[in-house]
Amino acid sequence: MTKLPANPQSHARNARAAALAALAILPFLSGQGLAAEAWQEAGSGAVAILPVPTGATAITGGSLVCAEQRWSLRLRTGPRETPTSAVPAQLSVDAKTYPILAEQQARTITLPLSREIVEALKGGSRLTADLGSDDTVTAAFPLRGSRKVIEAVAPLCSQVDMSAYAKIELSETDAAVETARSLLEEEIGLFRAATTATPKVAATRLDRGAGKEMLFATLCGSAWYYGRTGCGLFGFVRTGPVGGWREAYNSEGLAIYTDASTSNGGWPNLVTLDRFDLEPMHWSWNGERYEPRDPLIAADEDPRTGTITP
Repeated sequence: MTKLPANPQSHARNARAAALAALAILPFLSGQGLAAEAWQEAGSGAVAILPVPTGATAITGGSLVCAEQRWSLRLRTGPRETPTSAVPAQLSVDAKTYPILAEQQARTITLPLSREIVEALKGGSRLTADLGSDDTVTAAFPLRGSRKVIEAVAPLCSQVDMSAYAKIELSETDAAVETARSLLEEEIGLFRAATTATPKVAATRLDRGAGKEMLFATLCGSAWYYGRTGCGLFGFVRTGPVGGWREAYNSEGLAIYTDASTSNGGWPNLVTLDRFDLEPMHWSWNGERYEPRDPLIAADEDPRTGTITP
């Protein structure tokens, strides 16, 4: 049998084909590597998928979840012992350590995260979780791409549930704006002197019956002057249609609500929520003006918990 001579062109074509095949598979392989090392969006909801953990014992994966503006780290595990809501744990972001009480379920461990920890996750390079249960439960996660993913899912996080209260809606076109400008004339002058600008005014009035009225107004336009919200919130009351208005409330610009379940002297309790905070603040009428309530008493009477103190 005559052996045909090797075809150099055929060898060249085969070599090129092999090289192209290798190049074609590289993106797939590198993509797998990136998926294992970088954070990813879950695709729905305020959920970020953590990379595959390294140096893990009992932990197989994790996710960062946000609901009602509260962030938590959920770690997946194998079957666990009896669930408990107070497992001592600590998270470390680079060199800084945060002690936390975790909640252990059958196949997950949930760690509540403060805003400080979430901010640290954005800028760090390595996250380590260590749970002080009977057996060692540890894992480390790289933080590559964490900032981009966390900031992408954060707008999808649900708001704090304030459905038990009635929100006080202020508007720049409300008829109460003219009265608010008059009541806040001195404050507007101080704002102009300090910033050389004119603040935006929004307001509304609430009729409490028996001649009692409330007026709330905001002046907005400078985070330097009013703090991080850029607004000041003011409340006024009067006890009759011919009576004078007097200031009864003053704070940084917050979302403000009335609590119909509690009042004092015909004036409803107020509830405010800072968009930079997680817990609402409760205010009650002291006979002269509104003042913050004791947080423990407010928590006992919070209608969201269904525990109203008699």
